[in-house]
Order: sequence, then structure tokens, then C-alpha cells
Amino acid sequence: MPTIFWIGVGFASLICFIGALLGARSNSATFLSGAAMGAFMGFMLSFPLIAIGLSSS
Repeated sequence: MPTIFWIGVGFASLICFIGALLGARSNSATFLSGAAMGAFMGFMLSFPLIAIGLSSS
């Protein structure tokens, strides 16, 4: 796999982790809802990098 793919995966993982932390610290959200939102946002934001990495492999 090209490096650009792994950069996208790492970016998505980082955003998922940040979302989980923020969800755990929130009064109105939970750890799982924060992780789910972080996973969704991370995937959507890093999708171009993941797509370029998959298409060039």
C-alpha cells in the first residue's frame, strides 16, 4: 500500500480517538457516541487520501 493510504488511515484513527475522548468528557454525550461521530467524521475527512491510496496500489 502507498504511504498516502496509511496517512489517511492514521488521520481517521486520530480523529476517532479525539471524538471518543471528547464524548467521554461531555455531560450530554457518551464515549460510544463520541467515538461513532469521530469515526464518521474521520472517515469523511480522510476519504480522498484513502481513495487515492487504494487506486494507486
